[in-house]
Amino acid sequence: MTSPVDTRARGGAAAGLVEGEFLFTEDDFKKIANILHSHAGIALAEGKAALVYSRLAKRLRTLGLRSFREYCSLVEGQQGVDERQAMMAALTTNVTRYFREPHHFDHLREVVMPKLAETARRGGRVRLWSAACSNGQEPYSMAITVLTALPEAASLDVKILATDIDPNMIAKGNAGVYREDAVAPVPLDLRRKWFKKSGAGWEVADELR
Repeated sequence: MTSPVDTRARGGAAAGLVEGEFLFTEDDFKKIANILHSHAGIALAEGKAALVYSRLAKRLRTLGLRSFREYCSLVEGQQGVDERQAMMAALTTNVTRYFREPHHFDHLREVVMPKLAETARRGGRVRLWSAACSNGQEPYSMAITVLTALPEAASLDVKILATDIDPNMIAKGNAGVYREDAVAPVPLDLRRKWFKKSGAGWEVADELR
């Protein structure tokens, strides 16, 4: 007797890129990479195949799918809007913390803000952008830095735009509630000034928002 075999596993581009419970071929990888680039502008090198497999294999299990071919068909189809978003969220890395890369915030406070503070005090408009803001810790760090250099910033035309490709991260940033360990990099005096206790963690104060 013979057992069913996925014929895509025979040689060439159909060989599995990563060993695991699901067949993951070069064609599967290219389809996923094309979708990610088309919808998010993110380029995936083939060296990321193992990362793609490990993160999306969880989605296959959750959805009860049997192969990456089925998954690709789902995300390419008209009914795949929600899953395309879930795929992008799974494939993007949300590495963040308060005052990550401290020298950036030193530069903002000591070099950038003096001129921007003058502009704001004269009634000018000041806008800063935190791209790929993740769950909000970096833009809130920017806001603390701005307020340190310009205490009246909240009453002036000063705003920070924070954006991220993952709506789940945006929702967490809007909630502005963080665990104790997450706010540990914030000096205690600044934490007491710009946050308020919330259960086992800290919530961003209104003026900082």
